Amino acid sequence: MAQITEEEVLALEEELRQAEMSVDRKALDAFFADEVMVTAPIGIVVDKAAVMDEVDRASKAKVEEYNKEDVKVRIFGDTVVTSYRVSAKAVHEGVKIDQTFRMSNVWLRRGGRWQVVARHAANLEQPKTEQRAAP
Repeated sequence: MAQITEEEVLALEEELRQAEMSVDRKALDAFFADEVMVTAPIGIVVDKAAVMDEVDRASKAKVEEYNKEDVKVRIFGDTVVTSYRVSAKAVHEGVKIDQTFRMSNVWLRRGGRWQVVARHAANLEQPKTEQRAAP
């Protein structure tokens, strides 16, 4: 199998961004390997079940912005590492959320299919939220 190109990796990351922005559960379930290991910004390590629970919670949010910037790609045959900055803005249960993260994904090609097998997310700044105005 031919080695993936940087342009193809960037296209995968864009597909993942679109799925995350639209909170597409089916697409995200396919992107994340069953044995995915995710280190959350608060330092805990979670499995796919926890990731998909978070997807279900996020489906109730109205995502206004989910932009990836400063994307870096390293290709190692059937393994790819990406790193990028994410700016996310959303409204969840009346609360505005505005966060910036640094993310890293480890992609693995198995059976001709690319999946994220590991992810690390770090807050770049304290989350900004606005409380709802009292009625």
